[in-house]
Amino acid sequence: MMYGFGDCRKPLYDTAVLVEEIVKQQMISLLYQAMDVAIMRNARFIGLEEFLFLLRKDKIKLKRFLQYMGLKDLKAIALKGGEEEESPETPDKPPSAKKRSRMCHDFLSSIDQTGELISLFEDIDEKDEIKHERLLRAELRTRGMDQKQYMEYFEARQASFNRRYKTQRFKEWLLTGINLEVKPNPHALEVLSYFSYETVAQIVDLALLVKQDMRASSGDPLVRNTPNVCVNLYDLSPVSGPAAPVVPTTPTQGVLSPPVVSKSV
Repeated sequence: MMYGFGDCRKPLYDTAVLVEEIVKQQMISLLYQAMDVAIMRNARFIGLEEFLFLLRKDKIKLKRFLQYMGLKDLKAIALKGGEEEESPETPDKPPSAKKRSRMCHDFLSSIDQTGELISLFEDIDEKDEIKHERLLRAELRTRGMDQKQYMEYFEARQASFNRRYKTQRFKEWLLTGINLEVKPNPHALEVLSYFSYETVAQIVDLALLVKQDMRASSGDPLVRNTPNVCVNLYDLSPVSGPAAPVVPTTPTQGVLSPPVVSKSV
């Protein structure tokens, strides 16, 4: 996953472990905040509404989250071959696929007194600058790849925490050792897997920015005109050959890690 976001082909083992620890700490903190919101709402379980409430003050992340919910709706409907029948929501069953965007709209309408949150639905298809930079970085990275390297990079780009048959593994990785008064429903776990994915992406984004700043020269007049796209130049050489970078690796046996599977959206 880190390679797919722009890190080197084989990131350092210690770096991967550190990123995993950061992601887990952030998700546990987010889960406790969502639990507090659920308790205030007298909800029986943590659902989609709790995360919408926590995101209400960050318009950029909220808009990105709404885009993700819309894509999940479209994919679910496409896989079903048409409209999915509505079914009641229960703690053991997430809401039907086409209800995600509707649930977001209904809840945000109930807490939005100025119209700012609802307006996010009107321009939801506008370009996301952060995602555009990630796509541009990926495009620049693949220009010098052969077919084998590209397929390896393609597989890394599809990595995600979210997969229907892997939900139980992600749940065990995240919830083991913590005590929650209100439990998350499957739909909340789907949201948490999305936030875990975005957290890894943001960590890599910031790390590449730091590397870019370290390489930049304060006296270079061209620095100001350099495109705001950070690329890991260390790993742009071919995988094989005398010029290939040598990256030390460490065995990963015995370490509990979150499931990383093909990205569903």
